[in-house]
Amino acid sequence: MRRFLVVLLVLALIAGGYWGYVTYVEPAMATQSGPTRTVAANGGSEALAPPVDDLENVIWASGKLVPLQWANLSPVQGGNLRSILVKEGDWVAPGDVLAELDASLANSQIEIASAAVAEARAAHDKLLAGATASEMAGAEAGLAAAQAQVAVAQGQLLQAETGITQAEAQLLIAQQQYNELASRPTPAERTAAAAQIDIAQVAVSQAQAAYNQVRGDPDIGLRPEALALQQATEGVKAAQAQYQVAIQGASPQQLAVAAAHITSAQSQVAVAQAQIPAGEAAVLSAQAGVASAQATLDRVKAGATSEDIAISEARMRSAVAALTSAHAQKRQVQIIAPFEGQVSAVNMRMGELAGPGQPILLLGDIRQMQVETTDLRETDVVRLQEGLEVEVTFDSLPDRIFTGTITHIAPVSNTDKGSTNYTLRITIPDLDENLRWGMTAFINIQTE
Repeated sequence: MRRFLVVLLVLALIAGGYWGYVTYVEPAMATQSGPTRTVAANGGSEALAPPVDDLENVIWASGKLVPLQWANLSPVQGGNLRSILVKEGDWVAPGDVLAELDASLANSQIEIASAAVAEARAAHDKLLAGATASEMAGAEAGLAAAQAQVAVAQGQLLQAETGITQAEAQLLIAQQQYNELASRPTPAERTAAAAQIDIAQVAVSQAQAAYNQVRGDPDIGLRPEALALQQATEGVKAAQAQYQVAIQGASPQQLAVAAAHITSAQSQVAVAQAQIPAGEAAVLSAQAGVASAQATLDRVKAGATSEDIAISEARMRSAVAALTSAHAQKRQVQIIAPFEGQVSAVNMRMGELAGPGQPILLLGDIRQMQVETTDLRETDVVRLQEGLEVEVTFDSLPDRIFTGTITHIAPVSNTDKGSTNYTLRITIPDLDENLRWGMTAFINIQTE
C-alpha cells in the first residue's frame, strides 16, 4: 500500500512539473526566440508554433504531397487482364497503351471494319478511273445479247400468232365438214339420185326390147343382148341403192366424228391464243432488257456521275466511321496514358478479372507536386483566401521549412471520421527532389 502511494506521489510531481513547464517556461522561451516546431507523439514534426501572443492568428493543418496531375486508370469494360506493358517507375507519354484486357472480339471487329474500308476505297478508285476496255466490251456484248433476245421473243410471238391462224383454219374446215354432213341429202341430190334410177330403167327397157327380138335363139344366153339386159338390170339396182343412200344422209357416228373434229380444233385455237400474252410479255421484257443494257453502255461510256461519286464517298465515310468505332471499342478494354507521367502503382496481375472502372494503374506527373490538406476545419477555412503564403514542413525533412502559396480552396467540404473538413491546394516552388508522392506535410498559416 505504501509503495502504491509513493508511485502516485511521483506521478503527481511529474504531472505538476510538466504543467508548469508548458504553462510558464515554454511560452516564455517562445516569446524570446520566435516560432518553434512542435513534436508529434511519433517523433515527427507537427507544425510551426508561433509566439504565444500570435496563436489566435495561426491556423494549423496537415496534408499529403500529391502530383499536380494524377489519376487512377481503369478500363471502361470488364474482362481478364491479358497484358501489363509497364512497371512501377516507368515514364509514359500521352497515348501509350499501358495495359490491355482480352480484346479478341474488338480485334475481329477492327479487321472486319478495315476490310470494309479497303473495299470502299478500291470501289471509289475504280469509279474515278472509269471503265476499262473489258468493261466496255462487256457492256456492248450485253446490249447485243438483249437485242437478240428481243428478236427471239418477237419470233416466238409471231409463231404463236401463226398457230392461232392455223388453228382457226382447221376449225373452219371441221365446221364446214360437219355442216356438209348434217345438211345431206339436199333436194338436188335427191332429184339426181331419182334421175339415175330413171336413166337405169330406160336402159333396162332398151335392153329388154333388144333381147325380145332375139329371145328365140337357142344360144340366147351367149348373145350380147342378154348381157346388155343383165347389165341394165343391175344398173337399176345400183341406182336404187344409191338413191337409198342419198335419201338417208349422214349417220350419227359420222356426225359425232365431225363434231369431235370441231371440238379438237377449238381446243387448238384456245391453246394458241393462250400463248399470246406470254409471248407479248416476253417481248416487253426483252425490250426492257435492251433499254437496261443500253443505259448500262451509256453509263460506262459516260463514266461516273456526280451522284455516283457522292454515294461512293458516303460509303467510304461510313466504312471509316465503322473502323473508328471498332478502334474506340478496343480502347474500352485498354488502359491508355491520358498524360505524361510516372507509373506509381500497379494494382493487378495478368490473368486477374478486372471490373469496369476498377483501378489497375496509378499514374502521376511527379515533376510538379503540390500539398493537399486533409484536416482543415470549417471554422478555419473562412479565414483563408487564395494567394496567401503558408509555411510547410515534412516528416521526412524535419529541419527544413518550405514556403508555399494557397492556389485553390475547395468549394465543398468532405467528411472524415465525423469531422467536416475543406481541402486546400498549396503550391511550393522549391520542393526538395527527395520528397515523394504521399508524404505527410504540416501547414502553418499566419492569417494576420
